[in-house]
Amino acid sequence: MKEIKVKVFRSEAGFREYDVPYTERMRILDLLFYIQRNLEGSLAFRWNCREGICGSCAMRVNGRPVLACKEEVKGNEITVEPLKVFPVVKDLVTDRAEIYIKEKTLQLHFIGEKSGGFYKISEAEIKRASEFRKCIDCLICHDVCHANREKLDYTGPRNLVKVMAQQLHPRNTLDRVPLLEGAGVNFCNVTRCCQQVCPQEIHITTNGIIPLKEAFISEKGLIARLLGRNK
Repeated sequence: MKEIKVKVFRSEAGFREYDVPYTERMRILDLLFYIQRNLEGSLAFRWNCREGICGSCAMRVNGRPVLACKEEVKGNEITVEPLKVFPVVKDLVTDRAEIYIKEKTLQLHFIGEKSGGFYKISEAEIKRASEFRKCIDCLICHDVCHANREKLDYTGPRNLVKVMAQQLHPRNTLDRVPLLEGAGVNFCNVTRCCQQVCPQEIHITTNGIIPLKEAFISEKGLIARLLGRNK
């Protein structure tokens, strides 16, 4: 039987290597299950749905951030490590608390008009808002974000996706653009790296961050001041 050499990051010992028997259409999560159940019971990693919906199993595989439950095993050697942008709790488990702390200033819960009856919503409104509601909180976008890697005071792409989801809600009544003042939205250098790795194929930069940056600049009157129109 073919065996895969798997190097897994262990928080107490660095990388350790395991030999895992390969089965057809095996996923990275399957490798980790085998190691945990047969070779190293103390191995820690997050998982939940195994369907690419919960976002729990995001990790780095051969240097790329992916969902372990969806990434198929390819090749004879695999390296698995935690997302790099977050502190490690244990092995492949990271502490993501900073994201949820930063989101508090953005009021990402629904704030809208109350309707006494049925609310009619057009197909165009649904289509416009639905893209950003596909986010599964895997935080892969944060792992590749240059601003986050440099530890700049930036709320990050995930939180801006959540802002856009609320901004485009047909019954939303709170404009969150002024709340971006302390979110460091200007730190995004628009390389679209977050967009390229999103497992839900959300156009994070093109349809989310860039419109928010433009709205923020317009809100602050920055363009007018740069052109000397405001004194």
